[in-house]
Amino acid sequence: MRGAALVARCRLTTRAETAPADAPSTSGASQAWRVSAAGALSALAVLGSAALAPSSAYATTPGLDSSTYFFDSGRLLSADKRDKLNTDLSEFSKRTGWNVRIYTAYGPGTAPPEDDLRAAWGPLGKNSVVVGYDATAPSLINVPYLGDDVLATLKRPWWGEFKGRFGNLFYVREQGEQTAITVSTQVLMECLGKPGGCLVVPGVPDEQYFITLTTSIAGGLVAGFVSRLEPQGFVQSRWVWLLLFSPVWGSLYINFGLGPIVSRTEDKLPILQNTLGFAVGAAAPYLAQVLRAPPVKDGQQ
Repeated sequence: MRGAALVARCRLTTRAETAPADAPSTSGASQAWRVSAAGALSALAVLGSAALAPSSAYATTPGLDSSTYFFDSGRLLSADKRDKLNTDLSEFSKRTGWNVRIYTAYGPGTAPPEDDLRAAWGPLGKNSVVVGYDATAPSLINVPYLGDDVLATLKRPWWGEFKGRFGNLFYVREQGEQTAITVSTQVLMECLGKPGGCLVVPGVPDEQYFITLTTSIAGGLVAGFVSRLEPQGFVQSRWVWLLLFSPVWGSLYINFGLGPIVSRTEDKLPILQNTLGFAVGAAAPYLAQVLRAPPVKDGQQ
């Protein structure tokens, strides 16, 4: 009996001694699990705030969001034109995949901040282009963002001509800001919608057409006067002079008279007019000789 009691006492002593040692390990595992759970919740909170950051970024600019393709912050267009242009850009984006975004401004401080534009219209990829119109700037048109695919379709010379034609002060004064914005936007969508883009900006301005007509007439005059040269030396016929000077009158008529028109428009009327101008210039030397007064003879004085 005494031996059995001694064994039981030893077992109770052993349990009592080992119990405090096991308790801290259980408490440590529970504390580690709580730290892990707190870390996971913190990570979710950071990700959630990052996901909501764009909304708070462009919330300061009323009316600017991902569905806005034309943001008229400068109030340069009327309400109906503004809505129509926004609808056209939206349908163009869905049909072709090009992301064309446009905003307007009227002086410093009226344009949306760049961070707001990127937050509302981002992410701006290779197929995106942002065009800004500022009515108080020296050039009406500015292109703050140009995607790689857009630049591959429409080269930098095209953009230079685009801004020079529709953004210069003379064009804006003659046509007005609303016409400059709507016409240039339609031209941009037209060229992006073509499979290979455009090498030049479509359309021939009046001043450019007058230059082509002048060069066509000048080419005709050169051809007409050269064809009247008398044969001499190795030149046995007058038409040989015409061939020798063909680089001069051919460049004036074909390169500078017809080239800019053929590459920019499919209208045949300017081509016919320049061709007629070349013919009149070529016939001018002959007409001048026919209309010249005959010399007065000595007996008729």
